[in-house]
Amino acid sequence: MNAAHPANPGSSPSRIRYPIVLLCLVFSGQLSCGSMWIASDSVGRVDQSVTEPSLDQPNIVYILVDNWGWADVSVQGGKIPTPRIDELAAAGIRLTNFNVENQCTPTRSAIHTGRLPIRSGTQRVSGPGDADGLAVWEYTLAELLSDEGYATALFGKWHLGSQPGRMPNDQGYDSWWGINEGSNAAGYTATPQFDPAVAAIPHVWVGEKGAVSRPIRKYDIAARERFDRESVDRAAEFIRARAKSDRPFFAFVGFTHLHPPFVVHPDFNGRSGKGIYADSQLEIDFNVGRLLDAIQQVGVAENTLVILTGDNGPGSFPVGEGPDWFVEGSAGPWRGGLSTGYEGGLRTPAIAKWPGHIPAARVSDEIFSALDWLPTLAHLIGGSTRIPTDRPIDGVDQSEFLLGRQLHSNRESTVTFVGEEIFAVKWRNMKMHFFTAEHTHSPIQSHTFPKIFDLEVDPGELRELWEAEGFVHAWVTTPISKIIADLKSSMQSYPNIQPGHEFPGYE
Repeated sequence: MNAAHPANPGSSPSRIRYPIVLLCLVFSGQLSCGSMWIASDSVGRVDQSVTEPSLDQPNIVYILVDNWGWADVSVQGGKIPTPRIDELAAAGIRLTNFNVENQCTPTRSAIHTGRLPIRSGTQRVSGPGDADGLAVWEYTLAELLSDEGYATALFGKWHLGSQPGRMPNDQGYDSWWGINEGSNAAGYTATPQFDPAVAAIPHVWVGEKGAVSRPIRKYDIAARERFDRESVDRAAEFIRARAKSDRPFFAFVGFTHLHPPFVVHPDFNGRSGKGIYADSQLEIDFNVGRLLDAIQQVGVAENTLVILTGDNGPGSFPVGEGPDWFVEGSAGPWRGGLSTGYEGGLRTPAIAKWPGHIPAARVSDEIFSALDWLPTLAHLIGGSTRIPTDRPIDGVDQSEFLLGRQLHSNRESTVTFVGEEIFAVKWRNMKMHFFTAEHTHSPIQSHTFPKIFDLEVDPGELRELWEAEGFVHAWVTTPISKIIADLKSSMQSYPNIQPGHEFPGYE
């Protein structure tokens, strides 16, 4: 494979706006840990022969919460009790510097591919009717696990392709039940202007590998109230059935909480006495507990890796009228939320538990990214040879770190895209912003000079160092411009896929 590739299969990297003030400072160099990618001259994307499962391969249950604030759990200072989540944290590792993408679709893409979403054309949430989803060419975590002999299933929110051909059963899942688009679709038919002649009625879908997914009932406000409960019911049933098999299993459970429209299961309506958001927090904790109980009850807890994270930080949303018309979750000490480049939008709760393997009661502020799950899980199950070698992989293997065999993470930087823009780069404890937005629906601001903050002493990103200290931190542009320059170089060699494009692969 040549170092350069024709630009016609994907989008040109020139469409991405790189911060020129930094790129002019560095012209070459090796990629940093945070921008690591893999490429080779091997033909084909990966060995896709199916392996007989190893007896020590863990079952994997990944629980993904929607719009989850860093401090929306009591173990991280939240005011609403979340005892089952706290219990999970005490039994595993709690990652306080877990980094996601800025919206729902990009984070799901990062988890499933180990690639920066902009490479896959999944860098933003697409509107209804727009081209969307992962190209079939992408090799997902579910495909890797399936090729390793796992039984795979998804329950709940997918949001990585709304049309048949780009649904979970087309991307490595043996079966799925859930919604193909955003959680907010439940509210479409409740709007008085809704016209089914011009916009599709949202549905709950089911699908099996090798068949076309099909809608089974409307996804509306009434369905949304019970959606997370039913997702957990079906996931628990899958766990019970697969526990009787010799094959390991992978269950991905995508909650719709804490995303508008804000409704809860009737059992939780008013339970907190503190409003609908707090009721939703209680329901999340309850549902996490039910999944943990299902794993325990069938006797597979000792060999099951449970991962619990959010997809992005809390949003700022209206929920009605009167004094409680506005609601938002808690990002704790961090500034910002959903769709911003601040830490409050990019750090979510993150816990991983695997008894006897991941040390219990461990808390780490080392940098970990949603991008890292694919290579990390591949190494943990002995499937690292299946990581694709014909495309950039931005995730890094964190298996030794998770297992407690090393103190430090293998990552020291993250790059935050909002759409096509690089909003910010975090390197160690230093964070540089090129564009900012204060809240979910705030206007985007550009700046004469990049803004830089020291997150270790200023988690709220309030004291801008260049202005406060007269540019004595200008040296930070050296490692950060290096990260950006190398990323630009790799995108020139491997052009990004356009949203919705049927990408055939690199030549």
